[in-house]
Amino acid sequence: MFFKSRYILEFSKPKREVLENIEKDIFLSFSNYFGKSFTGKVSENGFKIKLLGGKDSPTFKGNFILNKDNEESFELSVGFEYYEILLYLIFLSFILIFIIKSYDENYYLIPIYLAVLGLIISSRYFQIKKKKSLFFDYLKNFDKDCKITYIK
Repeated sequence: MFFKSRYILEFSKPKREVLENIEKDIFLSFSNYFGKSFTGKVSENGFKIKLLGGKDSPTFKGNFILNKDNEESFELSVGFEYYEILLYLIFLSFILIFIIKSYDENYYLIPIYLAVLGLIISSRYFQIKKKKSLFFDYLKNFDKDCKITYIK
């Protein structure tokens, strides 16, 4: 994964119940949480899911691990797959080629193109942040005592 952030989640519910609840919500045929659905797969020890309803949703990938005190905690990575980053780079390349090509003819439009590009990037950033918040709200809705800790 690329551009990933990591979190430690501490659930008050047992591992099996957490994974069963996530699996049940992933494979429902109707929208389940604020009109959104999840897609992905759940294994015996973790999951890998994406939030549907948007083309630029990050991937949520997590596994239960044993910490120093031999207690199970959940390590969650949120980021993008490599192929998704490749698609963004191709898109940005076309935009930069368009800007460079228009530089010869209309150099006064370059600041406007760069401003639009900046707005697109910032709006994607806030949409991704909102989707992360939506997923964390889902986890807190399932387990009220869930503690989410960011790892640097």
